[in-house]
Amino acid sequence: MNKTLVKVCGITELAQAEQLRNLGVDYAGFIFYAPSPRYMVGKIEPAALRRLKGIQKVGVFVNAAANEIEEAVEAYGLDAVQLHGEETPAQAGSLNARIQVIKAFRISGDEEVKTLTGPYAAAVTAFLFDTKAKAYGGTGQQFDWSVLKTAQFSRPFFLSGGIGPDDVAAVKAFLTENKVYALDVNSKFETAQGIKDLALIQQFLNGLKGL
Repeated sequence: MNKTLVKVCGITELAQAEQLRNLGVDYAGFIFYAPSPRYMVGKIEPAALRRLKGIQKVGVFVNAAANEIEEAVEAYGLDAVQLHGEETPAQAGSLNARIQVIKAFRISGDEEVKTLTGPYAAAVTAFLFDTKAKAYGGTGQQFDWSVLKTAQFSRPFFLSGGIGPDDVAAVKAFLTENKVYALDVNSKFETAQGIKDLALIQQFLNGLKGL
């Protein structure tokens, strides 16, 4: 069984991105959505992030224009983009021709998930499932993961939405029965918005060992 990867999202400090890389975290998420309290523009120099290697750098965008995304990819040296708004399959596919695209779907728990993802199957590299709320991302709330159990997805997927340090047992149980490409964590591993608790992340990584 392939190792489940880990993405830590909402990073606002270059030093923390470097430390996460050193801990063995696979993906670092940087939010380019200005209303977010974890908006990173102005907090990390583009050239400095571009030089960071050894961890996949994901830019998170919400209904952004294609040229805005492409400029950020170039300036910050991003390896992938996460589309967290109402972007169409055509918009996602156009970007995916040039860079890996992760399309986020906000789940309340009563959707037919396969119906949501179907139009994007040929347009993106991966899916991400997050909890539906009024705000985009970072709610700290979980949706009912069981809605994913019966679906066979044509793309690998990230499991997101309120995963915290106390969820290791539940996560391991779900991973044992379901093929999850990566876990996405954020607000439950912070000392303040955008500032990660590296000790908690290390503890979480240790708890996942053996899968």
